[in-house]
Amino acid sequence: MTTDIVRRLYEALPPARAWIDQFLADHASTAQPITSLGCTRLAACFPPEFLEKSKIVRVNRVIVPPVEQFGLPEFSFIHRERFEGITFKDTIFIRRDMNYEGLYFHELVHVAQWARLGVDNFLLAYGLGLSQHSYRNSPFESMAYTLQTQFEADTLQSDLIAHIGHLTDLVWADAQRILKRP
Repeated sequence: MTTDIVRRLYEALPPARAWIDQFLADHASTAQPITSLGCTRLAACFPPEFLEKSKIVRVNRVIVPPVEQFGLPEFSFIHRERFEGITFKDTIFIRRDMNYEGLYFHELVHVAQWARLGVDNFLLAYGLGLSQHSYRNSPFESMAYTLQTQFEADTLQSDLIAHIGHLTDLVWADAQRILKRP
């Protein structure tokens, strides 16, 4: 890992935050509480206050941030993906043609990760994971896919938010070791 990518990840924070805030503001009028879906299995996994704060927006196409504009052209591969959903802070964006509880669960894992780390730390750790492992094997995606598989198989452990928090803390601890290198 070069110091160049670490420097550019930090430099990307202000424009990435601004883009996310504007994107969320642009879609605020169509955001619905995740509880409006009536997914009983989600309600059995996550605390009510967490679900009440989480929102969902149905979109025709999932939009990813313009990473090239943030000085991160090596992440442009994400524009070739056809994502079913994406999460920014407490808001999940799901393609209209995708309607399954496992996907909602996956994205709620990301809501919990964002909540645990805050915007800057989440973006730094997520970006670092992309640079080291690409998309599918990045730590936050790997965690969400693994937990989604457990959710779909009814093998989740109890106290899911605490478990996600612990796993997220481990990812962040690993990221900090690299992010703090001179």
